[in-house]
Amino acid sequence: MASLVSSWASQVNTVPERYVVPTEKRLNVNVPIGKEIPVIDLSHPNSAHIAEQIIKASQDYGVFQVINHGVSQELIGDVLKVCDEFFKLPIEDLEKYTEEEELSEFEPNLDQKPKLFIEKEYKPKKNGKNDKEVVFWKDTFAHCTHPTKEDRINSWPEKPAQYREVIGKYAEGVRKANLRILELMCEGLGLEKDYFANELSHIQYIAINLYPKCPDPTVTAGAVEHNDGGVINLLLQELGGLHVRRQKDGQWLAVEPIPGALVCINGMVLKVISNGKLESGIHRVATNSVRDRISLGCLTSPTCCGECIIEPAKPLLSETNPPKYKPFSYTEYLKIFFTDSSEFEAALNPYKI
Repeated sequence: MASLVSSWASQVNTVPERYVVPTEKRLNVNVPIGKEIPVIDLSHPNSAHIAEQIIKASQDYGVFQVINHGVSQELIGDVLKVCDEFFKLPIEDLEKYTEEEELSEFEPNLDQKPKLFIEKEYKPKKNGKNDKEVVFWKDTFAHCTHPTKEDRINSWPEKPAQYREVIGKYAEGVRKANLRILELMCEGLGLEKDYFANELSHIQYIAINLYPKCPDPTVTAGAVEHNDGGVINLLLQELGGLHVRRQKDGQWLAVEPIPGALVCINGMVLKVISNGKLESGIHRVATNSVRDRISLGCLTSPTCCGECIIEPAKPLLSETNPPKYKPFSYTEYLKIFFTDSSEFEAALNPYKI
């Protein structure tokens, strides 16, 4: 099976060379806490007020936190507990979810069965060769949670005993919150509230990340700087480590863990559909030398089946606001994103010759 980071991290005093991040990609782990990152109360009686806050936060950071989102504190406690129990299962229980190739990029598909892996940065070949592979200091367990089918749920772990029930309830609650946030974004943008319904938000994945305690966080990364390729990601973090980049000046800020809150990270699909009015959240993850850290991301994405088209919403376009991105099927969009995300926006430029 893959040599999971958690299987040996507590036994080393120095970071193995394989996990040392190149100097130019290393994180400053001592960034200020972003007290100004908005915390938005989804229970506020005035939806227009919430929508205005979400649009402003999406422009300034591409990231915000939400409270009173409908997922109870009790369920959050249960999901963190069951995830901790999962990663502590005996090797023989975990190895059924690993593959012969121990490293993987996070690039799940609709019918992907549960997969446990060590994540690496996606680096396309340039001039026939790759740069040094960046391997993240974490173990990731990922699978699809929507749409739900009996055979898909039956592929979820039977151990811990409560995994299927707890993860199922949590994923359902987070999906409702995700769709509510997307409706509020539509209100703020002036779109029909169901614009993102159906194929644009058809798929939801869960990615459960374990970041083991690290002997030297200054030379490792839980994840390097990146954008998400989907629509929206609602992240649960029990311990600090998530950094976001403020749009106006590039300042990195730590996202403060708030009990019961979920962190909303906008994906590139939102930026395209809003014709650049909303930013996608640029983020990264630092490791720590204190204790293990668990986070859960629930990522909403368009369907990969058929011809789901990703393009600026037509009601937002005008002579003074022409499209900044050309239309692509989501399949084509993903190929561009995973070929070279640093050139992603340039590739979607409708005026590029």
